[in-house]
Amino acid sequence: MPARKKLLLALSFVLLALFLASLFAPPIMERSIPIWLRFEAARSDLAINFSDIHAPFLRPVEIRNLQITSAGVGGIHFEFTAPTVEAGLGLAAIFGTRNKSHLLRSIRVKHARILLRSRASESAQVIQWSTLAGLLPARFEISADEIRFEQAFAQTDLRDATIFAANGRSGVVSASSIAIRAPLLQRNFADVHGVTRWEDEHLTLGSLRLIDGLTIDSLMFDLSHLSAARLGTELSVSAFGGHIRANVTTERNEKARIWELAGTASGISLPRLATALGATETVRGSVRASKFTFRGDPRDVLHATASIWTELIDFGWRERKADAIMLGANFYGRTIQLQQLYIKQRRNELTLSGETIVGSDWLNPDFRGDIVASVNDLGQFAELFGASADAFGGALSVRGRVHTRERSIDGELAITGDGLKILHAPVDSLTARVGLDAKRVRLDQFELKRDDDFMRAQGSVDFARDRAVELSAEFSCHELGDYRLQAPLLGKLAGPLKGKLESSGDMTQSRTTAYAEADPLSISAQGLWHDQSFTIDHLDIDTGDLKAGFAGEVVLTEPRKLRVTLSPMSEMRADLAEDNAPCLHGILFTRGDAGKPFSKIVIESSKFFLDTTGPVKLCSEKEDGQPLRINIPAPAEPTPTPPPTP
Repeated sequence: MPARKKLLLALSFVLLALFLASLFAPPIMERSIPIWLRFEAARSDLAINFSDIHAPFLRPVEIRNLQITSAGVGGIHFEFTAPTVEAGLGLAAIFGTRNKSHLLRSIRVKHARILLRSRASESAQVIQWSTLAGLLPARFEISADEIRFEQAFAQTDLRDATIFAANGRSGVVSASSIAIRAPLLQRNFADVHGVTRWEDEHLTLGSLRLIDGLTIDSLMFDLSHLSAARLGTELSVSAFGGHIRANVTTERNEKARIWELAGTASGISLPRLATALGATETVRGSVRASKFTFRGDPRDVLHATASIWTELIDFGWRERKADAIMLGANFYGRTIQLQQLYIKQRRNELTLSGETIVGSDWLNPDFRGDIVASVNDLGQFAELFGASADAFGGALSVRGRVHTRERSIDGELAITGDGLKILHAPVDSLTARVGLDAKRVRLDQFELKRDDDFMRAQGSVDFARDRAVELSAEFSCHELGDYRLQAPLLGKLAGPLKGKLESSGDMTQSRTTAYAEADPLSISAQGLWHDQSFTIDHLDIDTGDLKAGFAGEVVLTEPRKLRVTLSPMSEMRADLAEDNAPCLHGILFTRGDAGKPFSKIVIESSKFFLDTTGPVKLCSEKEDGQPLRINIPAPAEPTPTPPPTP
């Protein structure tokens, strides 16, 4: 047969095949595609709905009103809706002529809405990763009115988002707004634009400028191993004068999905970061270097491994300052290992290290720790933890160790200081030694000294006996005015004072006895501590000529606020002279019958109450007032015994 006839015959067969395909292919495709979509959706535990499918010959398939939702199984809820989806099929992939041909030649989605809600769950959805890998198109264009990602503690919303990418060509990506809501981050990014590249099943987003100083240089998604349920991501960010780089991979093993994260950060300015986060207070310093890793299932953190190392330099926040702060920690085998927490100030250094096991017994974990501190400026060091630098001063040395295991404890802590100032009070020396023995914590020595003034204490807490507490203390002071001490009603304290304190009991309640002697009176009290109150059984005040007894209660209503209630145990009268007294200052006991009898005294904050009068203001440090005069009637003369009858 001549070649010309063969060519004409071949063309005739091709034309006939095209004619038959144009007649029968669209109906076949329109019936087979819904069957295939529902089959694949059922395999992945998804529900799919659509109004109709139109498959014209040699043109993209059009799916109208497409809805895809998860069946609510596992930890992920997914919703996808789009009025129109156009998918161009790759005939080479359908007939299997090339191994790397795309089943989808192109895909186009308009006005989509996407919701992805994730929560912790031990179960995982059955996703057919090989099917997803086969659906990667050579060219795609997707526009979404709204995309929302919701997690337990964070939410991300994208509005009017668009992405276009094609093999071997540059594309674009944009969003009118990106909103992030998290406990420590509330931020909106407006009018975000960038470029894309889609090649060899690697999608790269780049040049995404979020705000001044924060730009995503590149964000690459590796989808080349999607059929094996393995995903990879590489991130490079220019952030506030520094750089952040991270690699994230995830793959499915026989039991769970494993995530691997490794990243570094360096040169990040903390002031610029705080401004970007909307902080209203000034922060100083920078992240000199940081490394972090994670490997495991986020839903089973106890069996994961992680590490972090961070160094901050020239740190400052409010009045807190530090030349360097370094933190290094590891987590593996349910063990948190604090390699080092190092704080360096100009004249101070603090080093902490230790480890603990978590997950087995949260109330009684195994713990081991060491502390070494050399503080030559206690005021500057106290300022780092929020205290006033003027209230503290001097040099302090701390060294100790602690080890708890199987509900027992051992270790020791030694503190020494010289030339100190504690809460504005000058102290020549401080010595404290704490011993840890089995289930018992001992305060072997505690002593504060200034010239001839001193405070000493000893005690113990026994955890084996319901936290039984034993405490004894004594103190002596030649002049209280040197220490700027204040007391309700009494105001600034002055004069000599010495006394003793003993307490025994447990953490729920303890019997306490106190005695104090000042010129010209002595005070003794006995009562019971429980919760945040002290019940006074007996409070005896002896001025030499007069004795007064009270019962009552001291309650700690708020931090640094006391409510004192006292009831006299014998008849007493109060002479307030209200018309002439702007405020009360001090107490004066006298013998007499003047005044109004009362049965209760209440002192709360700067107010003084009697059950027979209204509230009276207590004098402040700069105010002058009269003392509260308490008159104690003379005891009745005993009735004389009549002489005997003759």
